[in-house]
Parts: sequence; structure tokens; C-alpha cells
Amino acid sequence: MNDSSLDTPLDTIASLIPEMGLSELRALEVTVRVAIQMRSQGDLSTDSPSSPFSRDEEGPGLHDQAAFILEAVDDYDLTLADQALLAAVILAVGHHQDSFSSRDLNDIIEECGRPRVAHITSAIAGLTSRSYLTGSTKALSLSKEGRTKARGLIGMLRRRASAA
Repeated sequence: MNDSSLDTPLDTIASLIPEMGLSELRALEVTVRVAIQMRSQGDLSTDSPSSPFSRDEEGPGLHDQAAFILEAVDDYDLTLADQALLAAVILAVGHHQDSFSSRDLNDIIEECGRPRVAHITSAIAGLTSRSYLTGSTKALSLSKEGRTKARGLIGMLRRRASAA
């Protein structure tokens, strides 16, 4: 594409940005970042001084992405275990809590606009049996494996959403 073919659509998008809601802006941000990442796959990381972000500063953090997905109730159909794992990421990474309870997970899920999970212990049991969460319902922690699993879950959900 040349620059002149982008003028009209880019101007249109730019003029709509002030009217967009927060969830629409976040969705646009994620979409643009995915497009940039896809288009820059042929570049070497060390040869790309034009990139305004280092790998560490690139895009929203894991907890931001987890919150975005939990808040997008109409866009993502999540299992109870998915919701609990994403809430654990928000607590552990975003709120820097080393330990949290099943009630804390349910509070985060509810704050993100989803209904409280009636049987949160069932969702947590599946996560603790796989060592994604460690501890008991009163004192849980997100494990390294849980963080890795959450990163994979977020990536899969974002790919599905961008393909739809």
C-alpha cells in the first residue's frame, strides 16, 4: 500500500477515536499491535531501530490483557477455569499479590463485569490439580506454570478474536 491509499481510511479512523469508548479503544490498540507484530516478523529484532518499543515495553502487560479479555464479556466465551486463571494473573501480576483467596478471584471476575462464579472451588480445583495455582482456596498463588499457561490462553483467545 502506498501512503495516498491510507489517507482517507486513516483520517476516518483518527476522527472516530475521540468518540470511541474505552473498550473499543483497547480493542483497537490490541488489533494495531497484532498487525504491527505480524508485519514486522521479517525484521530482526537487533536491526529494527525504528521500533518505538523494546520487547519489554511492547504493548499492554499480561495482567492488562487478562483484564481486557475478562471485561470483554460479549467477545470472549470463557470457561470458569479460564476466568479464574485470568483473575489470578490480574491479582498476582497487576496487584502484586503473592497470595489471594478464591473470594479475591471472584471479586476480580465480578469487577470485570462477569457474574460471580457460584462454584469457584470447582474451577480452582482444576487449576490446582495442574499446578497452575498452588495452595488452598484461602491462600492461593499463581505458579510459574500458571503464568505460562495464562500467556498461552491469552494468545489463543486473541488469535481467535482476530480471525473472527
